[in-house]
Amino acid sequence: MRTSLIYRISENFFFRAVFLLFACVVLVVKGILGVGVSQSMGTNFDTKYLYVAGLAWLEGLNAYDPEVAIQLGATLDLGNFGFSYPPQIAPLCLILAAFPWAKTKVIMTFLNVFSAGVLGFFCVRLVKRPQVKILKVPGSSPWWFIPAIVISNPLTINVMWLGQTTLIVAAALVSSWYYAYRDRCVLSGILIAIASIKPQLSLLIILWFLLERRWRLLAVAVLTTLIFCLVPMAVSGPIDVFFYWFTSLNEYKNIFSNVLGSEAVFSIQNLMYAAGIKVPQLFLLALILTYLLWWYRSRLILDDVVGILVAISLLFGFAHHYDLVALAPLIAAFWRQLHKRPGAALIAIALFLAMVFPRAYLMTFLHNDLLLQYRVPLLLGTTIWLLIMSFKCRAEIDLGNQSSIQA
Repeated sequence: MRTSLIYRISENFFFRAVFLLFACVVLVVKGILGVGVSQSMGTNFDTKYLYVAGLAWLEGLNAYDPEVAIQLGATLDLGNFGFSYPPQIAPLCLILAAFPWAKTKVIMTFLNVFSAGVLGFFCVRLVKRPQVKILKVPGSSPWWFIPAIVISNPLTINVMWLGQTTLIVAAALVSSWYYAYRDRCVLSGILIAIASIKPQLSLLIILWFLLERRWRLLAVAVLTTLIFCLVPMAVSGPIDVFFYWFTSLNEYKNIFSNVLGSEAVFSIQNLMYAAGIKVPQLFLLALILTYLLWWYRSRLILDDVVGILVAISLLFGFAHHYDLVALAPLIAAFWRQLHKRPGAALIAIALFLAMVFPRAYLMTFLHNDLLLQYRVPLLLGTTIWLLIMSFKCRAEIDLGNQSSIQA
């Protein structure tokens, strides 16, 4: 009875409109204005590094040189975090650096708002226009609720306030995947090149396309990436610029917020470290899991795989907790899988709420490093659950097709 009541409310137009409007208000009040958001790092903290890198390249200087960053960013309080994005982020940096800092913050906020909207849009497309047409979810509910959830959850708000690039990358990844399986290889390749500004999130999906032998897509991605790198390569040399980038990565790994044991780091390796168990980096396992997924791809719903690959990247690679915003395609996958199973849907909603609940509130009274990594086992369990449902759904579809042929 309770579940049916929730279903009836969700079908009510007034409730849908209020829900979406409330999400937009949250986006503006918290994500843009920063009301109730932690002010410890200030707004657009990460944008500062993109801005200074753009200034360096505009002046023909090496953006990976710490002394250059200190000189050009003297008024921005950069600290010692350094610049570690790959050279293909140059177009974004150059655009940001073309304006005064006050306007740059507005531009970056607009880009993140736009990216959140694009991410929500393509998550809906994965539900309303799935690759397997019989999995299309009827009704208009996804158009109201999925974008609202994507744009207003605490992870999105955090990324937007920090001026981080994860929303841009997530939107590019999901849209690239969508177009790759709808015969739009050129557009997909351009989008995956944009997503490559965060290799830790995009590498497994690039590997998947490589295993799929999507040569045209990958060729477009490589060409686009090289075009994005033209200014840094002209400034530092086509080979040296990548050497400088790799050097900056080694320094970046040693920053306090990136080392094992940091409460900001998200990974199974960091969870094990908090439990007192030291294990080596697990990215090789991520590569193996990606290959196994590809090997059994005919037994999976491919639109589920993009979220699973992002989850594997986060669990077995290197990420921060704010990078969990890239898990938005899981919302689409669970909506598609559970829209006829209200009881299971309630469990999924509870897991989602636990995943996005701001840890800052817990950290005020919870001082156990291991318990603060609770999102890791939650994501691991959620990913396994989706994987099982995807296998079962594919098996049911194949069985139905065989029955139709025999009939």
